[in-house]
Amino acid sequence: MKHGSKLAAVATGLVLAGSATMTATTTASAATNMNGGPLPAGTTPINILNLNDFHGRIDTDGRGTLGKNFACTILTQREALGAANTLTLGAGDLIGASPFTSSIQNDEPTLDFLDAIGMNASSVGNHEFDQGYEDLTQRVEPRADFEYVGANVFFKGTQTPALKQYETYDVAGVRVAVVGGVTSETPNLVEGAGVANLDFIDPVEGVNRVAIQLTDGNAANGEADVIIAEYHEGGPYSSTTGTLADQLKVPVFAHLVNDTSSKVAAILQGHTHQAYVYDVQIPGEATGSTRPVLQTGQYAAAVGKIQLGWDATAKKVTAYNAANIPATAPSAACLANPTYQAAAKIIDDAIQYAAPIANQKVGEVTADITRGRTTSGGEDRGRESAMSNIIAQQYVESVNAPGRDLGADIGMMNPGGVRADLLYDTDGTVTFAEAATVLSFGNALKVADYTGAQVKQILEEQWQPAGASRPFLAMGLSKNVTYTYDATRAQGDRITGVFIDGKAIDPAETYTITSSSFLITNVGTKPDNFGTFLQGTNYRDAGLVDQNAFVDWLKANSPVSPTTQQHGIAVLGAPTAVSYGKTTSFRVEGLDLASANAPRSSSVEVSIDGRRIGSFPVTQGRLTEPVPTRDGAADVAFKLTGKILPDDSPRTAYIKVVAQPSGSVAWIPVRVKG
Repeated sequence: MKHGSKLAAVATGLVLAGSATMTATTTASAATNMNGGPLPAGTTPINILNLNDFHGRIDTDGRGTLGKNFACTILTQREALGAANTLTLGAGDLIGASPFTSSIQNDEPTLDFLDAIGMNASSVGNHEFDQGYEDLTQRVEPRADFEYVGANVFFKGTQTPALKQYETYDVAGVRVAVVGGVTSETPNLVEGAGVANLDFIDPVEGVNRVAIQLTDGNAANGEADVIIAEYHEGGPYSSTTGTLADQLKVPVFAHLVNDTSSKVAAILQGHTHQAYVYDVQIPGEATGSTRPVLQTGQYAAAVGKIQLGWDATAKKVTAYNAANIPATAPSAACLANPTYQAAAKIIDDAIQYAAPIANQKVGEVTADITRGRTTSGGEDRGRESAMSNIIAQQYVESVNAPGRDLGADIGMMNPGGVRADLLYDTDGTVTFAEAATVLSFGNALKVADYTGAQVKQILEEQWQPAGASRPFLAMGLSKNVTYTYDATRAQGDRITGVFIDGKAIDPAETYTITSSSFLITNVGTKPDNFGTFLQGTNYRDAGLVDQNAFVDWLKANSPVSPTTQQHGIAVLGAPTAVSYGKTTSFRVEGLDLASANAPRSSSVEVSIDGRRIGSFPVTQGRLTEPVPTRDGAADVAFKLTGKILPDDSPRTAYIKVVAQPSGSVAWIPVRVKG
């Protein structure tokens, strides 16, 4: 049952008038942070319980621990706050990229679970469009009792909204509007054909246009006393990895908090899977007039809680509290609560349905194989990982298997497509559910041909366009591919060398790349902003689904060990020539993976064309500027004595740098001069 009385629904086809800069009639929502203290006497409390990036995590351990913990935490908080004064909301990606328990039933158990715990409304996220607009509107929305809203999604070439833009609720006599906005990058994050008939404008523009409409004094087009913005977009740092000042250096975050209308009382965010709570100055208001900006992290680890104090005399929000509440194990009161029992039964039924397939053993690992990690332990898509690299290698082996042999030279894997780790646990067993959750989208495996110059350009595109909430997306690569880069150089000119089996690629030569159909595509928009994938030739389908191919590969290759080699290494001051008797010096950075338990290198061994030069120590520590972050650095300096090549030889020699014990390799082509 939903909490908060819903007012008249918003007409989906309504065209909003005016621009985001129009002046409206009501006052702004400038407020004071009470820092956890009571709201001022006489104000009406309006409470928000929030989640983002749930991704169907009703179950990950066969017992439903995540979902049950979250359900109890939501219900406990709602009871403490008062159900009549509380809305339960979301910031998108509630479904999609889900574990096996939910995905095997197309996320219907997750939608039922969210209904059971009393969801009112959520912004759409990019993953709500994973199976296309028609699936969202004809299957997902009818299944959900709560409202999906998105104020910045329009039918292509029109000003006609493709979704409900907002929903309004009566909370203790106060009209509260929930306005949604999804990242404008959505067409680059899902299969292009599914959203080909849609335009995704700037989410801030979409929210601001609705805010103007709801405060223009015209009851005919809807009015609201309090406006809540639910953005499926956010900042790249958590509260443990970055300050508000750090977040504000990122254009997309600064735009969300500085340019959202002052009529919006609270900003809830998602998409980047980070956890933070900030007080942000409201544009145009007196210094010290702030509003809360909150994101809960991911996978129901916490419940976002905002309390707003509505002053009926001043007709605005004058005070607030904001916090993230960690999800905790069910209490005795929860276990006896009929609402909790109904939600828990949905989880248990889904587990039982999935169990016959989910629990089948398909392979083994010798140790944890994980995605990239931040220093605080969260997922980091800006770092190369053992998990992504293993999948890229698996792609090559699967499409080149006898009887298929598509001639793939390079495997690539985008980090956003890798949705889970493979953990050793007690005996290294990998179940079907665990393997399927790693690649939960069920994309086809494909191959296409690219020139060496295009291969380099794809790696250049790891640095995302200016303003992206994730400034770098680290591509997983098959084990035969390495590259060097200098991130201090200009955009589009940062890759300094690409090598296959230690040999520099030829810009004019043709190389065959394999990956999922999300990347290897020649239709739609740029997948994850890797636009060069659209420019290949000889596109062909391998006749394999990535999830099934991965399971089969695990069966054939177990036990599987995590890779330790970093494929991309920064080389600063790379020499182009080495002269006898003169000092050659350069610096290498980012020698080690950011995966959990990845070995930390202690030295690098340097040689030229097989002749050992020497060993140099590695300094450990994470370098953060410029992106990508890098672990492990070494300064190399040597004088060459004794002949390596004849003086002025036209042949290129290769400096080889090998990190120990990670085994990461960097190649530097040079001319040797007499």
